[in-house]
Amino acid sequence: MSPDPIPINRLARRIAGPGATKTAAMIMLGLTIIDLRDAVGITQKDLAKGILVSNSTISRLEKAEAPPEPRTVEAVIKYLQLAEPQRDELRMLLSRALEPEWFQRQYSDVTPKYLRRLLGLEAMAIYLTTYDVRLVAGLLQTPEYSSCVIRTGLHISEWGSPEIAMRLALRRERQERVFGQAEPPRCVFLMDESVLYRRVGPDDVMREQMQHMLQIARFDPFVTIRFVLLDRMIAGNEASMAGGMAHLQFGHGGLPDLVYVEGYGKADYHPAPETSPEERLKPWPTKENDFERHLQLLLRISGEACASPAASVRMLEEAIARFS
Repeated sequence: MSPDPIPINRLARRIAGPGATKTAAMIMLGLTIIDLRDAVGITQKDLAKGILVSNSTISRLEKAEAPPEPRTVEAVIKYLQLAEPQRDELRMLLSRALEPEWFQRQYSDVTPKYLRRLLGLEAMAIYLTTYDVRLVAGLLQTPEYSSCVIRTGLHISEWGSPEIAMRLALRRERQERVFGQAEPPRCVFLMDESVLYRRVGPDDVMREQMQHMLQIARFDPFVTIRFVLLDRMIAGNEASMAGGMAHLQFGHGGLPDLVYVEGYGKADYHPAPETSPEERLKPWPTKENDFERHLQLLLRISGEACASPAASVRMLEEAIARFS
């Protein structure tokens, strides 16, 4: 059986390496530019004026809100008079940031826009904690369970369309990219107990899904599965009661931690805020932000409302018996 979560002290995955994603490269490119201009005391507005672009252009570049323009990055390199190692780093990040993301090659038409940033980052994480309310976590779904979920969201006339096969292929590749790595992320999946009862398909589909999770819970050293008990009180907000959340940690020297909060047909992304040395020295707490608020909620759900990993295994065994 997989153990309880333990602290991770791993280096981040290489953002400019061959396994890096476009999304991660875009974010790191923006963060690197921020660090470089901060090091020489240049504001965002100063940089924009210096290279003759709008302030919004630099803002989008630094926040990774759009693919970077090569001429803008080259202008930054020239204006900041960067040394060769720094130039090479920016150009490597730029090169990867201009390539298509893995899902854009085949699955662009069936990939929800709100999910794209998560799909471009989760394989880069070294620690992933998710909370799902209504359904089994997407990374743990069997093809048959996924197929039933997908069909219920389509008109019956679309059930024979290629879209279902494409969505299933997208989900399979997503799972492979996270779990098929030589060193996959350490994953903790928190799911509402109701997913053990909520029928999305016939008995054989439900039984196979529960067996799949049981196998993972027992034997995968990188995965912990826990169920949020129905008789426990949890802190309530839109995410804990209606949607889902994920906390992505990228390790030392990597991207800032990120909290993903999913609603109906939308999602919000909350990166860990940058804290200045002056803020860290303050004796009183700083104002709580969205990242910290949702992270607190995940920690409370895990600490106050979840069955243990061992008890969750027994709950899966009981679910298998119900659907047998």
